[in-house]
Amino acid sequence: MARGEGEPSAKRAKVEEDPLVRRKEEVVRLLEEASAKGKELVRKAEEEAERLKREAEDTLAPQLYRACADIEAANRAELLKKLPPELWEKIVDESVQQNDMIALAMTCRFFRDTTRDLGKKMETHLEPSHLLELRKSGKVVSQSLGWFQWVSGTMEILPTFEEWSIDLGNRTETDLGGATHAGALLNYAAFQGSAEIVRWLMEEKGYELEWGPKRVEGLGMQAGLGGSIEVLEYLKGKGYEFDRTTCRGAAWGGRLEALKFLRAQDPPCPWDEKTCEGAAYGGHLEVLKWVRSQDPPCPWHEETCAWAARDGHLDILKWMRSQDPPCPWDETTCFKAALGGHLEILKFARGQDPPCPWDESTCALAAVSGHLDVLKWVRSQDPPCPWDEVTCEEAAKNGHLEVLKWARDQDPPCPGDGECCRRAAKGGHLEVLKWLRDQDPPCPWSKSTCKSLALRKFHFHIVQWIDQQEDDESDVSDMDSDVESLHSYSDE
Repeated sequence: MARGEGEPSAKRAKVEEDPLVRRKEEVVRLLEEASAKGKELVRKAEEEAERLKREAEDTLAPQLYRACADIEAANRAELLKKLPPELWEKIVDESVQQNDMIALAMTCRFFRDTTRDLGKKMETHLEPSHLLELRKSGKVVSQSLGWFQWVSGTMEILPTFEEWSIDLGNRTETDLGGATHAGALLNYAAFQGSAEIVRWLMEEKGYELEWGPKRVEGLGMQAGLGGSIEVLEYLKGKGYEFDRTTCRGAAWGGRLEALKFLRAQDPPCPWDEKTCEGAAYGGHLEVLKWVRSQDPPCPWHEETCAWAARDGHLDILKWMRSQDPPCPWDETTCFKAALGGHLEILKFARGQDPPCPWDESTCALAAVSGHLDVLKWVRSQDPPCPWDEVTCEEAAKNGHLEVLKWARDQDPPCPGDGECCRRAAKGGHLEVLKWLRDQDPPCPWSKSTCKSLALRKFHFHIVQWIDQQEDDESDVSDMDSDVESLHSYSDE
């Protein structure tokens, strides 16, 4: 009875529910249709937008490009009328140092094309010797924080240190035209003596100090060269352990106060003979006097005199030789003086009692740099400075034809052999090679080796000339010796 009484109520509820269900289903269907229609409208709109974009690219973009090209051509012609190409070259050569070349090229298309037409390389040199030359010239200001921010935000930064070459005078190039190293930027900032920039690179950009026997020396030397005590204190606070290269850098850069700071640490920053070497090479007599006045004095050796001679610092050389005992010297002093073309230093060194020793390297290094006046003087002495075939080889290698002619015209002539032809071909010096082969008898050569060496260096004018030469008995080509010669040149 109770169950029967409930049945009519259930039926009535179902009847009342059916319209609501149907309404719900209708709403769902309408929503799905609206969504589908909306997607269709979006698809059609995207297709229309793509069509309009293609039309613009096909018609308007070329027109815009031509218009811009016409404007640039007109501007270029107008600029060139006001400033001819040779004047642009003079401006760039005298007013834009190499490290700013890439910034100039990125200013506008005209400057980019101008630097390209002038054959300028988009390279930034951050090696110590080049940076010191720039600082001494007084023609360049330090790069700002904005420059470092621009480089960090524009170029690929590799998370490793540049492995700097720390041999005095050994140039190592870092190209900032593409990728560079975080360590190279840190080194550069330290050289500039900017604690603000060093701090920004390390704390804002996250560039880290890397430890290793070569890599750690780069930053230490650059910080020493920069001479900023604030930078040195900041690096010390970051856990950087200064080593002998830091003292060397401070001495090389003439940063006496930084050197005093480093030696006042507990324990003192270590130093060695290269500290004196750096001071002598940089021409910093007051630094050299101070380091030698310490107890015990900073050590020095034969290379100290040699590096003073290399850069023409006669006053420093005289002072070192006047000490008791004098700073030692050897043949290196004479050949580095010859390499630098410093005849007065050679005369002083050879005028001592006993004279500073020399050997064949003195003539050879004079030939490397093309210092004919030096070569003539050393050969005019009694007895003359000895020479060997390397003198002619180096003259040929470096394209110094007048040096080569004079050396071969002596009685007896400076010795030379087929190595001269090989070096001239490899160096791309066609006039030297022609002269060697025009002698009577011709300078012997390996025709095939000379051609291969020229080809490796892309000296196609040399290759073309060699191909035009007839075979004769002076050709000493031999397959085994040719292969050996090519291997001997592969690492040069």
